[in-house]
Amino acid sequence: MKRLYALMLFAGLLILSSFNAQSQDFVYQAKNPAFGGNYLNYQWMLSSANAQNTIEKKSTTPSYRGYQYDPFANFEQDIQRRFFSELSSQIINSYFGEGSTQDQLEEGSYRFGNYSIDINPGQQGINITIKDFSKGSESTITVPYY
Repeated sequence: MKRLYALMLFAGLLILSSFNAQSQDFVYQAKNPAFGGNYLNYQWMLSSANAQNTIEKKSTTPSYRGYQYDPFANFEQDIQRRFFSELSSQIINSYFGEGSTQDQLEEGSYRFGNYSIDINPGQQGINITIKDFSKGSESTITVPYY
């Protein structure tokens, strides 16, 4: 029995060794010319990338960090910021600063660009109404009496 088992094992190994093992080397080759691929692939890859691009082309106006830059609009916004900054400083100084009774805002209606500013006394304090005609919005600020 042991002889038969050894003989079968030997015959099996002899049969397995008669087969030739064949293999192939796998070699990576880049397609993109930027990574060492064939330079003839460049045009095909560029056209494929452009076909898949869903981002719209940017306008030709200059931009800063992705925002559109218009010097005239920027100048107008700077003047408006300066005006509202000066108005808020005057309100704070006239009602909460020293000598507050002398420098109070005069009541009335003022027009500045797209804005209309109305200053009126009210029961609880001075009401400042700012109307923006370009956007159709209106803000009311009440500075309380103290």
